[in-house]
Amino acid sequence: MWSVVAPLAVAQVRDDFGVEVGELRPHPGGFEADAFTDGRWFVKLWRQQPDSDAALALTAELAARGLPVPAAQRTLDGSYTSAHLGRRYALFPFVDGRQATWDDADAIARAMRTAHEITDLLLPRTDMDEWCIEALRDRRDHPWIVDRRDEVMANVDRLEAVIERARVIDVPHVVCHRDLFPHNVLVGRDGSVVALLDWGQMMLAPREHDVFAGLCGPDPVRFLSAYRAQRLDLTHLEYARLARSLRDIAVRVDNEVDLDGINTWGFDGLRRVDADLVLARPFCDR
Repeated sequence: MWSVVAPLAVAQVRDDFGVEVGELRPHPGGFEADAFTDGRWFVKLWRQQPDSDAALALTAELAARGLPVPAAQRTLDGSYTSAHLGRRYALFPFVDGRQATWDDADAIARAMRTAHEITDLLLPRTDMDEWCIEALRDRRDHPWIVDRRDEVMANVDRLEAVIERARVIDVPHVVCHRDLFPHNVLVGRDGSVVALLDWGQMMLAPREHDVFAGLCGPDPVRFLSAYRAQRLDLTHLEYARLARSLRDIAVRVDNEVDLDGINTWGFDGLRRVDADLVLARPFCDR
């Protein structure tokens, strides 16, 4: 399990970023990070690997393009992260809003489509290499999944086959967040999206590698309709939907954290992949 850490001192943030912050208080973070805020600035303290400087630098570019993306601040030495208790942290403007839920699916889908209109950023291009494949094969006898080992391995084999098919399908590549779920969206009082968070996985990728998120919600058809989806590629949707559930199992097994999430984010998702793809088929051209 990850240990709880104390908030950063005001002087440390000043020394690292040249920014005067008030008293930093714990703020809901997420699976990958702890968070703190003074109501004006927001600190993200990664538990493991931080976002790269390149990814953090691009938050300013996205904001300049009109997306509601809080721009990471530079440190005094010109980078975007600094050290705290052996971990890395970054500083962002604080955005006041509530965390979105699937009730906000329409707003999330529209924001996603706006992001997908950007095609010219210099970003890594996805290769669909999936670390979870070998991770799950190596840890298939872990006590958290050993009783469902055959199910896990069948889905790992399926993912490998889907990746092989998807790699030869030529589809447009756009700026993809790759984790644009409600927990990475803040919504204002009027229901509009005020912040799209956590761009550390951003790549140029098929739009399906973002759109799949809508299949994980309670009403995929509503999401795809709000996105105005048409002519999607079903194979790329299958890849993204399947890979997400297997990653969610692998990261929890690998770190031995969030046992409940193995079911809610992992196995529950795997068991509805095919039903979700049936719902998506009318929005696809193959």
